[in-house]
Amino acid sequence: MFFIFLTMSIGCNGINPILPGIDPNPVENPANNTVSYLEVTTSSTTIKFNQSQKLVVRGYNSDDEWVILDKSKIKLWIWSLQGICPSVVRPYVTLTPPSSSLTTTFTSGVTGTFYIGCVYQENVGADPITDDTEIKVIN
Repeated sequence: MFFIFLTMSIGCNGINPILPGIDPNPVENPANNTVSYLEVTTSSTTIKFNQSQKLVVRGYNSDDEWVILDKSKIKLWIWSLQGICPSVVRPYVTLTPPSSSLTTTFTSGVTGTFYIGCVYQENVGADPITDDTEIKVIN
């Protein structure tokens, strides 16, 4: 629910999503390199049962400029499933790798509407920064 609320509160920022496979970091940082928000993107929001999908996270500062993310600060890639308890389907869903990477690969052996999110923590003790995206898994 938190990821849904966060997504609705951020809204569209006019930034085009990147295609997975492209380096999710810019070549150099802007002067203001403090991460204010994240954007999780994927090339397709619908996949088939047991198909894999790559997701990418990018970071932006308060001026909406793309900044370099430190992959060691990606604390967790996480998923939730609309309307079904995650513990029931956990054996059939994977995110690889689950942390410390600017990309992850999502695979589901169950159909449904998933929310795939990323948790980034800039400094120890700082509030985590999160974003998520919706992926529908169909037969």
